[in-house]
Amino acid sequence: MTIKSEQAGQPDIRVTFKDYALFMPNDIVGKKVVLSGFAFIEVTPVDVLRHYAEDAGKTKEEIAAITQPKRELSYEATGVLILK
Repeated sequence: MTIKSEQAGQPDIRVTFKDYALFMPNDIVGKKVVLSGFAFIEVTPVDVLRHYAEDAGKTKEEIAAITQPKRELSYEATGVLILK
């Protein structure tokens, strides 16, 4: 699941669920949520990013252009409350 900030210019946060114990319904797009868990910075190495790009059908040039690891804010949720 990806959380979008209400504040402009803030990065999206990728949310995973501890031990795949939770699944979110598809109809929560646009709803506010309260998360329980912990946030961390995840670094995806260049070789993994290139592998993902290859799997996505990117061209050899696009794959070769990936030269830096990707840092992103992630969150491992142990609980989610969906607000109305």
